[in-house]
Amino acid sequence: MPPAAHPQQEQLRLEALQALDILYLPLEERFDRITRILCRLFNVPIAYLSLMEADTQWFKSIQGADLLSIPRSDSLCQHTLLEDEMLICPDTLQDPRFADNPYVLGPPNARFYAGFLLKSRGQNIGTLCIIDTQPRTFGPEEAEMLRDIGNWAQTEVNLTQLSDSQIELIGELDEAWQEARIDSLTRLWNQGAIKQILHRAYQRHLLNLTPLSVLMLDADYFKRINDRFGHAAGDQVLQGIATALRHCLRSDDTVGRYGGEEFMVVLDNCDTRRATELAERVLQRVRSLRFPQIDPQLQVTLSIGIAGTEARGLESEADLMDLADQALYLAKDQGRDRLCVLHEAQHD
Repeated sequence: MPPAAHPQQEQLRLEALQALDILYLPLEERFDRITRILCRLFNVPIAYLSLMEADTQWFKSIQGADLLSIPRSDSLCQHTLLEDEMLICPDTLQDPRFADNPYVLGPPNARFYAGFLLKSRGQNIGTLCIIDTQPRTFGPEEAEMLRDIGNWAQTEVNLTQLSDSQIELIGELDEAWQEARIDSLTRLWNQGAIKQILHRAYQRHLLNLTPLSVLMLDADYFKRINDRFGHAAGDQVLQGIATALRHCLRSDDTVGRYGGEEFMVVLDNCDTRRATELAERVLQRVRSLRFPQIDPQLQVTLSIGIAGTEARGLESEADLMDLADQALYLAKDQGRDRLCVLHEAQHD
């Protein structure tokens, strides 16, 4: 399969993509919401939102396939970049651009493809796509629906919905460092990044006197899952928890994977009352997770510790994090599948 030609303004296109500063960010619920709607609206098994770098297609959200990135040379969307608005292929096996593509001949066996161009600064920087495993027709009304959702997706891509602490961190890092700050399994911030974001948020709290809360979360009895079903199943559970967290939290909340089965959430401009409401939502969402591919009876729960800057005796963000960690262990001691709030830091 010969690769598609690069757009005439490839350098300008790449500069517009880099200017967005979202290429190496964690996965975001605002994009997941769009791809879930696409699957339901068009009754397709796969939908995704992607950004096209020089040599790599990055999936910012994908439903129905377990992919984070693929080589641009293998991408169906490399051809969409050459269009003015969208590309529709009713049957990929009948189209010489796609007939021998590895994702047509093998999983996910894409037989129908529709891709809408996402633009920034007038340049084609990515795609919003649906894929079916069977050929299908795609009429003007369906094209109009894809256009409407594509325009919504384009607005989201060009909007920054990040906390100030995340924006500061991203602005100081080059691309390689940004990517190194992401946990490869869950696509959340990793421990180093989430601690740095907490530090910046705490400094802002001291300056502006806005409330700040921290959640420490731990998957209950996670070792039993690994021992019984294997580490691959454990990885699926952690990915499910990460997705649940993104669904529950606000757009400017920051979540990271803190350790093996432990997560940390930084809630900027949020007191412990509101943090407790958010934590209750997380508990309920994780309880509702099901993993039929592992075991239909498998149920996962969390223990959550909460601490806020209203607590007495805090002297630093380390105290705030330690207090949330103490609350987490108290929640586990009290029976797990629950939350606990502590309001006073203890010093030796």
